[in-house]
Amino acid sequence: MRGKYTMVKHFWISCAHSIPGAGKCERIHGHNYKVTFCVEGFELDEKHMLIDFRQVKHAIEKKYDHHYLNDFPEFDPDQTGVAPSTEKVAEVFFRIIEGLCRQKSNQPRCKWVEVEETNEAYARFERVDEQEEMS
Repeated sequence: MRGKYTMVKHFWISCAHSIPGAGKCERIHGHNYKVTFCVEGFELDEKHMLIDFRQVKHAIEKKYDHHYLNDFPEFDPDQTGVAPSTEKVAEVFFRIIEGLCRQKSNQPRCKWVEVEETNEAYARFERVDEQEEMS
């Protein structure tokens, strides 16, 4: 029997940002973002894990926690980035996790990342399979 593993983890980081053209969100303000991600795969690594979620948390936390997101090239329109809306933050975090997955011999895949900005709002960026894209 062949099965598939799914692992979901969440953690929090604190960041500031501003979004040009978005009313009061144009002013610098901060959030305690709840970041939730889902990784799936058919094989586990040598530690019997899809991915060590501490590695994922560390990669994102080390770079962005307690920083002004607009200072990073990926979130600065003057440096080929885009303003750090919750949707774009979720996409950037997805790409980071996807990169970590590609480095692993068991080749797990990041399925989705959710970034919760407030108790009332979150954004999700998720993988779309080629078959879904064509329909």
